[in-house]
Amino acid sequence: MVQQATPETDAAAEPPPDMSWMKKTLGWGTRALPDPNGGGLTVDALNIGVYSDVPDHIPYRNRCPRGAYPAPEAGNIGGYYLQDKYEQWSDVAGALYEEAISRRWATATDVPWETANGLPDDVELAIAQVSTELCQQASVETEVISAWLQNLSPGYHEVKLFLSTVVYEAARLFDGYRKRAMINGGGMLMESPGRMNRQILETYAGWSETVITQYIMRGSLQKTILRYLAVYGPTEADRTLAWRLLPDRARASAYAMDHIRFAISQRPTLRKTFDDWLMRVEMVQAGENRDPVLWEALAVIFGGGVKGMDEGMARVRELQADWVRDYLRYTKVAGIDRSARLLPPFQMMLDPDAAAAAG
Repeated sequence: MVQQATPETDAAAEPPPDMSWMKKTLGWGTRALPDPNGGGLTVDALNIGVYSDVPDHIPYRNRCPRGAYPAPEAGNIGGYYLQDKYEQWSDVAGALYEEAISRRWATATDVPWETANGLPDDVELAIAQVSTELCQQASVETEVISAWLQNLSPGYHEVKLFLSTVVYEAARLFDGYRKRAMINGGGMLMESPGRMNRQILETYAGWSETVITQYIMRGSLQKTILRYLAVYGPTEADRTLAWRLLPDRARASAYAMDHIRFAISQRPTLRKTFDDWLMRVEMVQAGENRDPVLWEALAVIFGGGVKGMDEGMARVRELQADWVRDYLRYTKVAGIDRSARLLPPFQMMLDPDAAAAAG
């Protein structure tokens, strides 16, 4: 007689499930706590116990989260060829990420667009020209940083988290100034010469060189232009848009300075490498500076029209001097003092009176 199977006999016949995976942990019992000072449960607050170890090299070329128990059978999935800490790390990346996500704002609703009207045609066209060039720069930035993200090891997740916000904020820069150009019919005007755009797009030397080009050279220029527009913009909308974008740009440059400082601290020979790279970047930017369109457009804005361009150009020279001072400050904080080797075109910018006399 065949015995009928029952749930009880089936259960007895089956081996117990293998739950050994539950013991594959490096940090069981580690408890992260929110910041008692009110900062919340930040990404840096998770760096405790075994998770406080941020290794100098990540051996896994896959999606293994830092601190996870590695699976021997997990293979590589390609990419992630920057696996050393000095190649990408910044001590402040986690804090910058937290600041970025806490300062959410939208160009659609946080800029008083209704005030962006009543300007003379020449000023409106000048605003559209500056907007066009800022849009172009932001478009390049989103492409370049997005492309690099797949090459940075996910083991240094604080950096990748922060850079994700940078891509979003570059998109917001593009979005904001495209809206500004089009709200009164100005539209997109003349494309920039693109020398620096190409330099940034084609910086194959490495991530650190990309950071230097995008956020120390160009970043210092963008931040200075926005700072002046936040004060001297012709409408409340112009001033608000620039003021809102300033912290976004400042965070990106803060990462750049701290990353380069850290890289040099780990590989002192990089100081000379980066110094030489900055000279090359200065040469490219100096060539871009010879194109008068951006400076003339800013002069029209600051002077209240074409008739006030002389006064406006004096303010542009002040802007240029402030830009070079910021650039030198950025490089010095990063551990590279460019003041003694600064190229002559930039030295001239430091002295607005001499620049005005020269032409």
